[in-house]
Amino acid sequence: MSGGLNPKGLYIQMHSMHGLLRGHNLELGRDEDTGGQIVYVLSLAREFGKLDEVEKVDVITRMIKDKDYSGYSERIEPLADKVNIVRIPCGGDRYIKKVNLWPYIDEFVANVKRYIEEIGRVPDILHSNYADSGLVCTKLSRELGIAQVHTAHSLGKPKMRSLGVDEHNFEEMNRIYNFSQRIRAEQETLDHAACIIASTDHERRQQYGMYDVDIDDGRFVVVPPGTELERFYPFYQRERESTEDVQVRERLKRELKEVLLEPEKPIVYSLGRVERRKNLPGLIEAYGTDTGLQELSNLVIAGGMAGDDLSEEARFILKEMQSLIDKYRLEGKVYIRRYVEFETEVPEFYRTVARSRGVFINPAFIEPFGLAIIEAASCGLPVVATDSGGPREIITNGEDGVLVDVGNTKAMQAAVRKLLQDPGLWDKFSRAGRENAFRNYTWSGMARKEVDIFKGILRGSFNP
Repeated sequence: MSGGLNPKGLYIQMHSMHGLLRGHNLELGRDEDTGGQIVYVLSLAREFGKLDEVEKVDVITRMIKDKDYSGYSERIEPLADKVNIVRIPCGGDRYIKKVNLWPYIDEFVANVKRYIEEIGRVPDILHSNYADSGLVCTKLSRELGIAQVHTAHSLGKPKMRSLGVDEHNFEEMNRIYNFSQRIRAEQETLDHAACIIASTDHERRQQYGMYDVDIDDGRFVVVPPGTELERFYPFYQRERESTEDVQVRERLKRELKEVLLEPEKPIVYSLGRVERRKNLPGLIEAYGTDTGLQELSNLVIAGGMAGDDLSEEARFILKEMQSLIDKYRLEGKVYIRRYVEFETEVPEFYRTVARSRGVFINPAFIEPFGLAIIEAASCGLPVVATDSGGPREIITNGEDGVLVDVGNTKAMQAAVRKLLQDPGLWDKFSRAGRENAFRNYTWSGMARKEVDIFKGILRGSFNP
């Protein structure tokens, strides 16, 4: 492995292979490849670049030249001072879902090595994200002697469990998700990486613990992600609004007036991709079977449902959601917003809901971390979240939010109703949730912690 600190400063390569990364107009929620991993990688890369001991950061991803996916073909795209997105060709020009990228791993590795030779600078650290880049960086690490740090974001074995995969349907599900290749790659990466970054201790124990590794060997370090506090400012700080923020706010208000019968009511709001583990049909079921909750509020579910490339699973869930809306006659009370633009609409949606004295809810059966919880809280929007996974480590139940067993419909209904009906409690959680977000979850703080880990690895003082 590379040894010692480069006097010029660190050169960090962050790998996120799937290709749907760019420096502006992020298409979050367009399909299963455009989730929180994009925010994580780009935000962290920008913060790395602000640190004095960092010389250079490259975000390495796949080049896509596809008329249906414009904006992903520029070879070198400046992202911030000292930070670039670098696009590496492999597998042809067209977009390929990350679950199908496995045959092109070796080609990608070879082309990354050519790029390194071209610039004449070997990275000091490879920071891999997700299973595909984990395998890419494991191969590069072995061949070039560069230390690897890995963040999984999600793991194949827990995903299999959440999808109900067993010996009876494994072959069918494996054809869709390539679980065999993914899990082999994950195990190889976990065996090799110098350090594995987990977002929560639950992720470290319950998810990585499903693999053949010793999660207490010191290589597994919990470093929670952050949020962009400049954009996710609280709803009452109107003096911070830009002209664009005001325009988005007014547009959202008009939109909600058009689709909701009683738009003045508080909004119960959920944001996330359409996956079975997100439990969005369960949220509609809870709302639809509680006439009191319907009297108090509207329900808005947003994000992760746009485009023609939805998975078969997502299409089935969307049909299920619409069937529940029809069954409980919720037209005009429930609004499914298929896509939310990340850079402008996501923060303003939180603030719009907060101004309505509404509630953010994460109804997922299992949530590895829960970045949206922090975003909502930083905007002053009280949170009700699943009592499973990462939210347990973000929220102190009853102090700055509510944790609830989402398998218990009545408990979920009661938690939301109480916040809507108790102004004092709403104010308490609005204030305390924001304070928690600002105290514990910043990208700058995360970048500082990770760079200290990188330096420890290179100095030989990081002792797993």
